[in-house]
Amino acid sequence: MREITSENFTAVQIKQIRKYLKLRIMEDNVTFRGHEQEWNHVYDLMKRSVLQGESHSALLIGPRGSGKTTLVNSVLNHLSKEADITSDAIIVKLNGHMHHDDKVALKSITAQMQLENAVGDRVFGTFAENLAFLLSCLQSGVDRRCKSMLFLLEEFDMFCHSARTQTLLYNLFDITHSRQAPMCVLGITNRLDVMEMLEKRVKSRFSHRHIFIFSDEKTRPHDVFADLLVELLTVPVTKKKGRARKKSNVSDEPTNTDTGISIPTEVLQRCKVDAQQFAALEPNFVEDWNAHIRALRADEKVLDSLEKLCYYTINEQIFKDILFQVVGTISPAKPFIDTTDLTLTIDKTVSPEHKVRLLQSLSVLELSLVIAMKHGMEIFDGQPMNFEMVLHRYTKFANTNSSTQSVPRPVILKAFEHLQALEIIMPVRGSDSVHHDTTASRVQKEYQLFTLTAAAELAEAVKGYRALPTEINHWFGSLDV
Repeated sequence: MREITSENFTAVQIKQIRKYLKLRIMEDNVTFRGHEQEWNHVYDLMKRSVLQGESHSALLIGPRGSGKTTLVNSVLNHLSKEADITSDAIIVKLNGHMHHDDKVALKSITAQMQLENAVGDRVFGTFAENLAFLLSCLQSGVDRRCKSMLFLLEEFDMFCHSARTQTLLYNLFDITHSRQAPMCVLGITNRLDVMEMLEKRVKSRFSHRHIFIFSDEKTRPHDVFADLLVELLTVPVTKKKGRARKKSNVSDEPTNTDTGISIPTEVLQRCKVDAQQFAALEPNFVEDWNAHIRALRADEKVLDSLEKLCYYTINEQIFKDILFQVVGTISPAKPFIDTTDLTLTIDKTVSPEHKVRLLQSLSVLELSLVIAMKHGMEIFDGQPMNFEMVLHRYTKFANTNSSTQSVPRPVILKAFEHLQALEIIMPVRGSDSVHHDTTASRVQKEYQLFTLTAAAELAEAVKGYRALPTEINHWFGSLDV
């Protein structure tokens, strides 16, 4: 890798690369990789509905983060290049978390069909009557044909929890079954048992077409993530056309949707970003950047971290969030991604310090009792402590600091019991009991011995604790004998 100097990169160059990578990672929701057969299946269903006026229904099933929504967006993007979807079809998107009620769903359907004025103050007896009226409003021409409609039902399983919400499914599937109007209903879910949640009347109208999105068993997940790292972080090199490198008003756009390593034009247009701004990137620095990314992919530490990540999750969106955080760390002072930054971000994602967050969620009184217990255990060489011993150390600290408010003993005892319930402190088991009983259970609660389970995480918790009084911070930093 050639030496990096101020000649081949500037603050503007770094800013542009960071902007490009963030758009590539977070905003590109139409680039779909793999699962060609499933992609073609969904594409064929939607294409026949839009172009030929057919009616279909199907379920797209796969774990979270497998790319179900991205697949649908990719299909719609490619379909828009072959047909004028805006005039030939209507896309209605519903989400089971938001549109679980029929009234809310119908209101959203009316708004997405842009038929609020047609409905007005009309009163309908049933959901079916209302939906039939909406379809009749879309009919036009001599043959009274209706526009094709694409219903995309995200979180499909949430529409199946009650009979009221299944009325929506029944009416949509009934339209596709009886071919009242050209309609494609695609349910998207991560539940494999979703068919068991449907009523018999809904099942009878459904086509029972299932499209599964699962990872390839032959390919190791961490190899997929390693290739994805290179794909998402690689910046295409813009080369000038012609033999002579002379200035020209026309420059090549750094988009290459065929290889899938850059931002599609549709994404740039949606984000209102001019592609020509990326054409000004210095080719020498871009080549060095791409070489660094390839070296990063071959680093053993990175591969080990990716393998560790795959033990916890294979969700692609989580991996994108990790890359987004890492890209945010590059700057003119540090123009490349450090291996340490990537591995630490992965470690924080897959194994966050739950005890640190738990300690930071405590009240000031509860955290003070934990600090008092830690000091006492340091004095007595790690020996367990009871409530009276902790109370003595906390009271001694409170009396020496006039700003600390006095707290009644029952309140302190309740806070101590809360620490036990959170398992920040654990009772010490005795060895003189039969039937697996403990000595602590036979001792008065104020004198039961406890040990601190979060001693190692206490320093980090105190450091990141918001609005912690200065006296308590100083008390933790010095051993109060």
